[in-house]
Amino acid sequence: MEILPIKHLNETDQPFFGANFINLGKLARSGFPVASGFVICPPEILLQTILKHFSDAQKEVFEQRLELVKAEIIKIKMPPELEKETSGRESFYFKGEILESPKTLWLKLLQLWLEEIKTKLWRHGFGEGITLNLSPQAVFLMEKSPGSKRLLKRVTKILKRGERIFTVSAYFEPEFEEVVIKSSQDLTPSQLKKIDELVLEANKKLFLPQIYEFLIEGERLQLIGISPYTQTLPASKDRDVVIPKAEQQRLVKSTVKLFLNLSSGFAIDTSVDGILIEGERVKGFDETVFKLTEGALTFPEKPVIYKLPDVAEGDIRGTLRLLHDKKLLEEASGSFLFARNKKNLLNLEVALPYVRSCEEFLQLKRELAVKGITRKGTLKLWLELAIPENVVNLESYLTAGLNGVLLNLDELQRLLGGHGFEAGEFYKREVWSLVKFIQPIFRILHRANIPVLVLGGLSLHPDVLDCLISEGVYGVVVNTLVEAQSVPDHLHWAERRMVEKRFLNSN
Repeated sequence: MEILPIKHLNETDQPFFGANFINLGKLARSGFPVASGFVICPPEILLQTILKHFSDAQKEVFEQRLELVKAEIIKIKMPPELEKETSGRESFYFKGEILESPKTLWLKLLQLWLEEIKTKLWRHGFGEGITLNLSPQAVFLMEKSPGSKRLLKRVTKILKRGERIFTVSAYFEPEFEEVVIKSSQDLTPSQLKKIDELVLEANKKLFLPQIYEFLIEGERLQLIGISPYTQTLPASKDRDVVIPKAEQQRLVKSTVKLFLNLSSGFAIDTSVDGILIEGERVKGFDETVFKLTEGALTFPEKPVIYKLPDVAEGDIRGTLRLLHDKKLLEEASGSFLFARNKKNLLNLEVALPYVRSCEEFLQLKRELAVKGITRKGTLKLWLELAIPENVVNLESYLTAGLNGVLLNLDELQRLLGGHGFEAGEFYKREVWSLVKFIQPIFRILHRANIPVLVLGGLSLHPDVLDCLISEGVYGVVVNTLVEAQSVPDHLHWAERRMVEKRFLNSN
């Protein structure tokens, strides 16, 4: 592990510490008011040793076992070099916080590097170099003074209120030919003048323009960060604009909405149009509240549908099970109400699972209404269509009142055709009965302005998907992050193919 005081950094250290910290060291040696501190590199070998035990895990599995990983990493002892550098110091400034002990500082550093590893994992997966090239971090030393314990508490309170200790960024803008200063607090004229002079002088020393970050502590002004100044150039009118592949993928949109089933794992793709959480796949009150809260906060303007648990015990499952198992219904409705009302997450919606009759549907609606879950305001109620009876008596369900339909194609196929979607290659092609059976659903629901959200593996079957698109399906649900990234392109081309086919037939 490498640790060096900022003032001692020079060009030979650039491979370890990076150009930004080298420039900071250069300014410190030139007499600029750079805050006293040091730069520390991550303990790559120790981190790699710990993560070896998790190298065969999938991304979702690793995310779920993250608490175990954190517990192992937190056990890493503070290196002697850091103990020596922090010896005799009582407080440190790191990433906008004042830390009261070397141990707290070390834990913060480990947590930051763990977050970097997690980001690399989701981008590239596990590999030999997952702990390599983690970013070195700068730590700044707070000055000792008489009565330092009392002073530290007072300074910490000031920092939390953002009154006297705050950061300011500044850079020279060539277009305006002046220094631009960005600050969350008011600055005195003398501070503004000083920052202006320091930015102009530092740019001369470093030859290239930079963005400078200053720490303001009372009347003291100290330089704590440097990053390259980059200016966006206007696009050329006589050249093609090249969009990166990642951006192209993001721009692919289809008329059909894409929902992600977030029942297992913690991976979220923010490009989806909504979230589905199946209650039977989430265990316990705490995990359910966590899933609902994370989904609703991540997508504040998109629907997050919570399908009540469909727990099977013999022939009793779905809505019938909820009506007879009061404890199960109480836990499911309680977690939903806690997340929606206590957290004020009004984009949470609820779906009733596996209903066998309209009477069952009405009875569960009454039970939920007693608990405070009703079709009022922004709270929408969805019905899962999973058995042929639902389709035959669809008009009765509409009369009873609902806001949306979850069309479970796999369950319908199992009961309608006598076989599941996974039952051999021959039966995978036998979907025409299902297609004929579901076509009338859309006409009835469209007249009532009820959206149809489709779930199940059959939703991506070519013949079924053509039917769904031509009948105007609202959206489809995918189960994994990989599908969430690839299905939009699939839907886009399916829609395009259908439009071309209709155009050719019309001619």
